[in-house]
Amino acid sequence: MARLIYGTAYDGMIRFSVTDSKDVVQELRERHKLSYLPTVVLGRLISASMLVIPWLGERETITFVISGNGPAGTVVAQSTWKGTVRGYITNTSFELERNEFGKFDVKSAIGGGDLTVVRDVGLKTPFVSKVPIVSGEIAEDVAYYYTKSEQIPSAFALGVLMDREGVAKAGGLAVQILDRSIPEQVISGIEGRLNSFAITNFLGEKSLEEIAKYVLGTEKLLLEEMNVVFQCLCSREKAFESLKVLDLSDLDEMLGEGKAEVTCKWCSTTYTFGPDEIKMAIEEKKKIESQES
Repeated sequence: MARLIYGTAYDGMIRFSVTDSKDVVQELRERHKLSYLPTVVLGRLISASMLVIPWLGERETITFVISGNGPAGTVVAQSTWKGTVRGYITNTSFELERNEFGKFDVKSAIGGGDLTVVRDVGLKTPFVSKVPIVSGEIAEDVAYYYTKSEQIPSAFALGVLMDREGVAKAGGLAVQILDRSIPEQVISGIEGRLNSFAITNFLGEKSLEEIAKYVLGTEKLLLEEMNVVFQCLCSREKAFESLKVLDLSDLDEMLGEGKAEVTCKWCSTTYTFGPDEIKMAIEEKKKIESQES
């Protein structure tokens, strides 16, 4: 479970959120059996998806999809207005040389490509926006999306620190300017503090409230908080339905093997189906095909 604080400052001219996402990132690492660098990459994106939860409308779900040409492949994080998150990375095990700062080279892991943001507010068709990857460090890319596509000046700071035991620290901070008439000295002060800001240097040393006050440069915050948890939407029933997407030849082959396995990409849970269930899927598949013909 992750703690998330959020609120406004400067009479509502700025909104912000800060999270300590260590537990959720560690759970993702264990579920997907991630090596170090994939943990850092997915951990940053999942932390970003947590930070925007307070900005979602009722029943809204937001999905960030990084489609890069680097070794990380596709990285996906999804959060809901209820305070749940889930995510995955297609390449779960790879490492690169550290960058010139001696840190995990997230930029090279991502490479070039696009960030796609899907906002599902319960209508028939979700809203889909796509922006180019401008950094590969993820924080700058998510900030660019909000600044470019939603016309809200934004800044994100994301970090995941690993040790031999796994995830030592993970979290993030987001700041958005809602009223552009805010005094310039306020903006320049926040920008100056963010230029040398690393969230992992503060987590464990300062409270989330203290971190927000430091970055925003004020003690006057309107604060709320919530807990964010990992939660997948998969089920045995949905996994069974996915069998009927397969060709009959594939189902017959599985029947010959005596079992079928469906693994959820979001949480790595594997559902196993026996011969009777496979036969049921074949019969239902045949009915669907006969109705379509």
